Amino acid sequence: MQELTIAVHWLHVLGGIVWFGGHVFTAAVIWPALLRRPAPEAKALSDAMAEPAMRVMGPAGMLVLVLGIVRGTVLGPVRSLDVLFGTAYGWTFAAALLITFFLMGYAGATRKEMEHRVWDGDRFQPGAAAYLRRSSAINLGGLAAILLCMVLMRFGL
Repeated sequence: MQELTIAVHWLHVLGGIVWFGGHVFTAAVIWPALLRRPAPEAKALSDAMAEPAMRVMGPAGMLVLVLGIVRGTVLGPVRSLDVLFGTAYGWTFAAALLITFFLMGYAGATRKEMEHRVWDGDRFQPGAAAYLRRSSAINLGGLAAILLCMVLMRFGL
């Protein structure tokens, strides 16, 4: 059973690295670079990257969610509501889970909004850069909060 726990934990961490790292790269590198390009070129590049990015980021996020639940429950200490709501670890686990669900919902909503909040045909919408900064801050803040929860759970909190 210990080998399974190690494998699940390793895959959970790997998924988190891809999910968090993808958001950091997008916020710190991709969007700033695209916003400095002419809008038609930026839109073409954005459109070309969207599908491959989703093929990586979507499964990574789901891997984090599913394996995090497995790691905390089946292979971890949260096996009852008493543990979930009666221990520091349980509260931290619940917080991480709620933040993850929020971010997944937020990602779905922003993916639908992205087209009309950033692009106006082959031009940038007014306020596109501000929208992207705000969206990135929410994503990165949530991911940082999840990472904090992971560190706290490592120490039983």
